[in-house]
Amino acid sequence: MKIKHTSPFPSVLCLLSSAAATFVAFGIITPTHAKSLETNNICSQAIRSVDSEANTPTALLTAISHVESGRWDAQKEALFAWPWTVTNGSDGQYFPTKDAAIAQVRKLQSKGIRNIDVGCMQINLKYHPNAFEDLESALDPKTNARYAAKLLNSLFETHKTWAESIRRYHSSNPKFNRPYHDKVVRQWNSSRRVAATEHRRRVIAEHRAQREKWRIEREAQIADARSTQGHR
Repeated sequence: MKIKHTSPFPSVLCLLSSAAATFVAFGIITPTHAKSLETNNICSQAIRSVDSEANTPTALLTAISHVESGRWDAQKEALFAWPWTVTNGSDGQYFPTKDAAIAQVRKLQSKGIRNIDVGCMQINLKYHPNAFEDLESALDPKTNARYAAKLLNSLFETHKTWAESIRRYHSSNPKFNRPYHDKVVRQWNSSRRVAATEHRRRVIAEHRAQREKWRIEREAQIADARSTQGHR
C-alpha cells in the first residue's frame, strides 16, 4: 500500500509506506535467507559514528532505524537495524549481504518499480533521487545514516519540533505519521535507556581501568624505592 501525499514536497516528506514500516519493524516479513544475525552491529556502529557529527537528539537515529529496518535477534533478545533491508510497498525483505540487496533493488528497477526503500534508515529512492551517488553508497550504512540525519535536521528547521520531524520523516499524512511517531518514541525511550546503561558501564570500566593503572604504577614505585634502599 502506497501513501498518497497531499504535501507539495513529497521528496522531503516520504520514506516508507505504513504497511512496510510495520512489517519490517516487527519482523512480520519473512527474511529471504534464514541466517544468524551476524550483521546486527553494522547499523548501530554506523549510526554511532554519525551521531557524533549529527545535530539530532541522542539515540533518535537508533530509534528510527529500529522502526524502519529492525530485526529481532531471539538469542540476544534484542532488536537490531538490518543494513541490507529492501522494501517495496508492503514487500520488505532482509538480505544476507549488501550485494544481494543491491541485486534486489536492480531487479525491482528493471521492472519499472521506483518506490523502493533501502538500508538501515530505509531511505526512499523515489522521493530522494539525489540522496546518493549510486546504489553502493545508498546501501552503505554510514552514508545511509548520514542522509537520514541530514533529512531530520532539515525537517526540524522547517517544523521546529522533533516530534513533527519524526512524523514528517515518514509521511505528511497524520493518519500514517501519528502511529509512526508513537512507535519511534517507544523505541527512542528504550534506546535512551540502553544508551544510558552502556554509558554507565563505560564510565565504570574506565574508572576501574584507571584505578588498576594507578595501583600498578604505585606498586612499581614502591618496588623501585625498596630496591634503591637495598643497594645503599
